Amino acid sequence: MQLRWAVPLLTLLIPPLASAQTFLNVFPKPTAEVARGQRGDTTITSKFTPSESLWDERLDERPVFLAEMVHSQDEDNSFKLRLGQGGQIYSLRGPFGESVPPSWRAAGGKVSPWNDEVWQFVAVCTKYNGIDGRTARGVPSETLERIQQSSYATSFFIHNSGAYIPGNSAVKSLYCPLLASEMDAQNRTIQMLNWGLVPQIKTVHRSPLLYYTQVRDVGDGVIELTWVVHNFSTRDDIVFDHLNAPWGGTRISSLPLRYVSSPEGELLQREGFLSEHGTVDVRDTGGWNISCASDDDDSPSLALVYGRDKHLEAELQRKAAGQPYCQFKHSLYRDWRASEPLYKNVWKDWATRPANSFRNYDVCEIIPKIQIVPGSTIWFRSYLVVGQRSKVIQQATGLVDDVDYGLLTFDPAHSPMTNVENVQVKNAFQVFTQPVRGTMPLMRIRNTKTNQEIITTDPYYFVDKEKLDFTLPTDHPHYNYYRDTTGYSMDKNNSEWLSLVGYAYVDKPTTGNWQKLSTLLDASEFPQPDSHHLDLWVKMSNRKSVGAALPD
Repeated sequence: MQLRWAVPLLTLLIPPLASAQTFLNVFPKPTAEVARGQRGDTTITSKFTPSESLWDERLDERPVFLAEMVHSQDEDNSFKLRLGQGGQIYSLRGPFGESVPPSWRAAGGKVSPWNDEVWQFVAVCTKYNGIDGRTARGVPSETLERIQQSSYATSFFIHNSGAYIPGNSAVKSLYCPLLASEMDAQNRTIQMLNWGLVPQIKTVHRSPLLYYTQVRDVGDGVIELTWVVHNFSTRDDIVFDHLNAPWGGTRISSLPLRYVSSPEGELLQREGFLSEHGTVDVRDTGGWNISCASDDDDSPSLALVYGRDKHLEAELQRKAAGQPYCQFKHSLYRDWRASEPLYKNVWKDWATRPANSFRNYDVCEIIPKIQIVPGSTIWFRSYLVVGQRSKVIQQATGLVDDVDYGLLTFDPAHSPMTNVENVQVKNAFQVFTQPVRGTMPLMRIRNTKTNQEIITTDPYYFVDKEKLDFTLPTDHPHYNYYRDTTGYSMDKNNSEWLSLVGYAYVDKPTTGNWQKLSTLLDASEFPQPDSHHLDLWVKMSNRKSVGAALPD
C-alpha cells in the first residue's frame, strides 16, 4: 500500500501557517535594516526564464533553478539573484553583469553544474576526510592501494548545493534534495530546507546535515544570508569542524579587482597580506572584502561582509567552563584565484576571451572555527552588498557588527508540533517542526522504481549500496568507522526526497502519551527498523485522523 500523508494540520501552539513555513521557523530575527524609503522594491518568482549569463556550454540551467529575487532601485544597486534547488546562490547579476563564475571545467573530466562555483555553506568532517597523510600511518600498502583503487571516494565534506558529475554519468545533475521552501515577497525573503550531499557521487560516507537557508533583500543593495545547520548523525564522532560560511567568489571578467579591508578600512591586495595558505585571521581584517570592476569611486562593486569573530571570547569562556559552545578558535578569511598559473600562459588573454571559456573564478571563503556536533544546531549570518564602490565600502563597514552566529536550541516546551494524519492511524500523531534536542528528522521518500513511499530517518534507504572491505588494521584509530564500510552510489539513488515530516524522539519521554512509529504504521509505510532507519517516539494527538490524501 502506498503511503498517503494528509496535509499537516497544525496544533494550537502556533498560528495556522502553510506547512513549509512551519518547518522553516528556525531563523533568528534579522538585525540589519534600511529606512523604508531607501529599500527599493522586491519581486520574487518561481517561473523559470533563461538568465542572460554565459555558463559552461554543457550545463542546462533549468534543472537548477528554484527562484529569482529581483531588487529594483537605482541603476547602481539593483540586482537579480537566483537560488538553486540545492540551496545555493548560482547567479547574481548587478551593474557589473554576472558576478558568479561560469562553472567551467576542462573537457573530458567531471562537470560541476552549479555545485562548486556558487555561494553556499560547506561543512567538513576533518576526522574522516580521506585516508591519507596522518591517517595512513600504520596502514599496510595493500590496504591503501585497495582504498585508492576503489570507485568510492573517502573525502568527507557536505555541500549546500549538489554533486560533481563524472563525464560518463547517467545523471546530468544532482542537487541537495529540497525538503521545504517558502517565498515571502512581503518580507522580501526566500527560505529553503535541504538535505546536504557529499558531492562525490560515489562515496563511503553518509551525510547527516540539514541545511536551512534564508536570503533576505534588506534594501539599498544589501543582501542578508542566514544559514541554520543541524547535524543528525547517529554516531557521536561525526563532528563537522571545518566550515565555509560562506564558500563563494566572483567572476573575474566582471569584477577583476579584489581587495580585503584592513581593520582601519584600508583596501589591501591579497599578495603580501595573506599567509602562504592564502588565509588571515578575520580580526586582522576589517571584516569585509570588495570585488570591483575598477578603482573608480563609482565602479560597480560587490562586497562580502563576514565579521570579526564577535563572540570569540565568550565562546572560549563557555568552552573552558564546560558549558555548551560552538566556536573553539579564531576564524579565518581565505582568498585566491582558482587555477592562477594558467592566467600566465593559457588564459593570458582572459580579458577578451568568452566568459565561459576558462575558470574565471576569484575564490573567497570564510572559515569560522565552529563545530557542529551530533544533535546540535548552529547558525551563521553574513551579507553581500551591491552598488558603487565608495558607497559599498561605507555600507560594508557599517554591517560588520550585524554579522552573527552561534548555537541554536529549541525548547520542547515551546517548539511547535504538527499533526500527521494517515488512513492507517485512528488518531493523528504529532511531531516537532524544529530540531529539538534528542530528536531525529523524519523524511518522506518515494522509491522511483516501485513507487513505494515511506517515512524514515535514513535518506539513503533506497540508494544503491555495496559492502566494501577496506580491512584497516584493528589497532588503527579509524578501524571502528571503516570496519563495516558501505559504498553509496548516488547516481543510482532511486529516490525522490519529498518532504520533511518533522522531528521525533529517539528515547521515550517520561511524560505524555507517546508511541513508536512501528506500532502505528505497517511495514510498507515504515519498514523494519535498523541502525539508520530508527523507530522513533511520536506523540499521540487527540485529533481523529480523517485520512485525507495528498494529490498526486
